Amino acid sequence: MLSAMVNLRFYLDLDDVVAETTRALAEMARRRFGKNVRFEEMSVFDLSISLGLDENEFPAFMDAAHEPDFLRNLDIVPGAHDTLMKWHEAGAQIHIVTGRPPTSRAATLEWLEARSIPFDGLEFVDKYGRYSGKSATSRDELRLRGFHAAIEDADAAALDLALHTDAQVLLYDRPWNQVSQAEAHGAIRVYGWDDVQRHIERLAPPS
Repeated sequence: MLSAMVNLRFYLDLDDVVAETTRALAEMARRRFGKNVRFEEMSVFDLSISLGLDENEFPAFMDAAHEPDFLRNLDIVPGAHDTLMKWHEAGAQIHIVTGRPPTSRAATLEWLEARSIPFDGLEFVDKYGRYSGKSATSRDELRLRGFHAAIEDADAAALDLALHTDAQVLLYDRPWNQVSQAEAHGAIRVYGWDDVQRHIERLAPPS
């Protein structure tokens, strides 16, 4: 058991780190909007660009992307559940962070609980300036959480963490983050949950 993990605080991005969201989004875009774009071809983080959605299609697409039924049926990224269970049992604090709208909280909680994903906190963060008011945590607030490590797939979010926190930032390899500013500022690219675990063990070596 990684006893040295007790009280370590981990930031876990939800979509495309724990949940296989974008693969499902590509399939939904094909079925609902006739966009035949393979997941591997989605080289830009902006979904309107990577999926070729116009200004009329994109709002409808985003509404569909946050429908409760869509969110409840996402697959788990391979390896995430078992690794997070080990961390939880070792006493680590697991904080799930998402840029989803706060209105998706209920469906997100259902998904996490139905799949027995352990977590100590679920935080909806205004990562990209999309939400007004106080319903979502700001990036400035997030920087003060004292995370020891953070796992992200969005290069802009990973860069912000690398620049403004002491966390070890792990950039989860995805087609849209192949050109990375975060890596130039200390983030480490990881290629799956086995790779994540190897890097985390360097923070908390087995006792």
